[in-house]
Order: sequence, then C-alpha cells, then structure tokens
Amino acid sequence: MQVYLLHNKLHGKKINQMEDKNQETKKHLAWAILSKATGNQLSQVIKVTDYQEADKTVELQPDLFYKSGPFYIG
Repeated sequence: MQVYLLHNKLHGKKINQMEDKNQETKKHLAWAILSKATGNQLSQVIKVTDYQEADKTVELQPDLFYKSGPFYIG
C-alpha cells in the first residue's frame, strides 16, 4: 500500500512538472512597430505588439512607421 501511495505522489509531481514545462515553452506571435529611417539614421523599435495594433499604427502614420513580423516571443 505504501508503494502505491508513493508511486501516485511521484507520478503527480511528474505531471505537474510536465505542465510547468509546457507553459514555459508556450510561444506567441508578435509584430514590431519600427520608425522609418531617414538619411544616416537607423530604424528603431517603437513597440512589440500584436498584428492588429501594428496594422493600425502603420495605417494611421505610414510615413513614420512600418511593421516587421511575425516572430515568436515566449
């Protein structure tokens, strides 16, 4: 009986550890909003966000911003 209980306790810990690992490796898609470079300047990342906000920002000010993506973030 003790071996059975010990087995269940260990098995439960392994399941919890596996669930934690799955949560850690969950990835999300993201897009970056960048400033358009002029002259010798470099583009700068303004914000990392979802595609909807990136689309809206670029649509409102296409002469100032562009988007890059998608890419994974954890």
